[in-house]
Amino acid sequence: MDIIVKPILNDLSSYIKQKITNFLLPIKDFSVEYTNYYTIEEIKKVKEKYPNINIFVSINKNIQNSELKLLESTLLELDSMNLRGIFFYDLAILNLKQKLNLKTDLVWNQTHMVTNYRTCDYYYSRGVKYALLSKEITKDEIIEIGNKSSITPIVELIGYPTVAFSKRKLVTNYYIDSKKNIKDGVDIIEPKTKQEYYLRENNNGVSFIMKKLVNGSFILEELIKNNFKYILLKEDLIDHDIFMESISNIMYYINNYDNIDFKKWLNKQVELLGRNTNFLYRKTIYKVK
Repeated sequence: MDIIVKPILNDLSSYIKQKITNFLLPIKDFSVEYTNYYTIEEIKKVKEKYPNINIFVSINKNIQNSELKLLESTLLELDSMNLRGIFFYDLAILNLKQKLNLKTDLVWNQTHMVTNYRTCDYYYSRGVKYALLSKEITKDEIIEIGNKSSITPIVELIGYPTVAFSKRKLVTNYYIDSKKNIKDGVDIIEPKTKQEYYLRENNNGVSFIMKKLVNGSFILEELIKNNFKYILLKEDLIDHDIFMESISNIMYYINNYDNIDFKKWLNKQVELLGRNTNFLYRKTIYKVK
């Protein structure tokens, strides 16, 4: 099993020292929901400095018609960089891959839509190699997709989940007459459920991020036993030292799981990340069947 890390530091040296070899780097102006972004030039420099690492990039925003030409030239430039894959949301990217005969593999990343093996197989038939599974499905549904679909699933094991996105500048509009500093985002509390959310705004719109860290370490043993190839660890909003320690713990388990008591190992992860498992053990009605 391989770990894909979405880092919060643009300098990857500390992660490389941990022997991390797979990274997800969101592209500036073409991505939403993340803490930090990378320009094409920055990604090129990373590839030049660390030629042996595998880079996935994220283009996870809705594409406007006015952006199609820029998207096309961006995809052609990325295709020359020997990337491992492109996380995509808008189907324009799938169509352009076929139109331009791009060699870079795609990762279906339509957030709440990636919920069943039949739809995964449809995208696989269209030439999509990977799928980032929805964070609203259960452990059993994850295992079912892994066992029944031809696509290669990626499971987000650790991270703060994005629950909604709006293209409107909701934060700017709300605080337009306020002196509040909204540059790095704002916290809100939904009045009925009292659930806390973090709202992050950029030029593309506003991401609603649930302020409950999801720790999927509880299912790591079963993912390994069912031959899952990739897990994604998102560092955004997590203390860097805690995140790095959790990575070290996960890598140790992956490399030695036959000789480790899983429950004792899990206790360490719970100390670091808490025990919120989101929907892994409870079904939600918010699912495409």
